[in-house]
Amino acid sequence: MNRKFLEELGLDKEVIDQVMAEHGKTIQSVKPDDYEELKTAKATLEQQLSDLQNTLKTKEEEFSSYESNLGELQKKVETYKLKDLKTNIANQAGIPLDLAGRLSGETEEEIKADAEKLAGFVNKKQPLPLKPTEPAKVDDKDAELKKMLGNLTKGE
Repeated sequence: MNRKFLEELGLDKEVIDQVMAEHGKTIQSVKPDDYEELKTAKATLEQQLSDLQNTLKTKEEEFSSYESNLGELQKKVETYKLKDLKTNIANQAGIPLDLAGRLSGETEEEIKADAEKLAGFVNKKQPLPLKPTEPAKVDDKDAELKKMLGNLTKGE
């Protein structure tokens, strides 16, 4: 109930004041005895809620930084696992450990296939180079001596 409603009904100001005073008494009698305590408790709870929301925001920011750090650490762990796998496969294939980093592939099967190819090249016995057939530049003085030495080693 409000004054405007009563004025629209055409009541006098004095009658409206009396009605409003009586309505106020009724409202006051219906109020619980611990009304002020409830108001104080409500204000306290609202303050606690506000504090908890601020704490939650702070913790969310901390969590997001932890989450990004976790992502970086997981990438590092995967890198180390791949490096360890390549080293083990290189060791099994008989490839020098210096070349283990050159193995390519993302899965164990791909890396093993690459290691087998590389091992085929690395573990091959290379034939010794042939003796050069070009005559070495020598003085005329020493040329005859070298020719004679060459004939002696051939068995002539």
